[in-house]
Amino acid sequence: MDPILNNVFFYILVVDDDRDDQYFLRQAINEVIPQAIVESLYDGSEAITYLDKCTALPNLIFLDLNMTKLSGKSTIVTIRKNESLTGVPVIILTTSKNEREKEELMLLGANEFYSKPDHPKELVKIVEEVKAKYLE
Repeated sequence: MDPILNNVFFYILVVDDDRDDQYFLRQAINEVIPQAIVESLYDGSEAITYLDKCTALPNLIFLDLNMTKLSGKSTIVTIRKNESLTGVPVIILTTSKNEREKEELMLLGANEFYSKPDHPKELVKIVEEVKAKYLE
């Protein structure tokens, strides 16, 4: 990696109502992108309110689908309606393995769709892929 890029900070938003999943994703991000600033939110409505008020847009959003207050599907629809957020990559990270759901989310504007892995090392691989594609 270019030494100059070592000083570049990335702002990543993680939206997931499961605190354990949040923890494991934050650990993977910290391992792969140690210079990342990670903000954790726990439901879609909280994310929409936060994004409407934030002064610096995130470089990337990891979004769960199955959340209690506002689903990931509704959240991504709202995000994609906001012109200032159209360029922000949204990565779906969910327990779902449903191909039809994946196709629907991609049509709604998701950049990637991953099923949550069973092992933290697999989560690190996902973060590496996302970093290579969207942050380099």
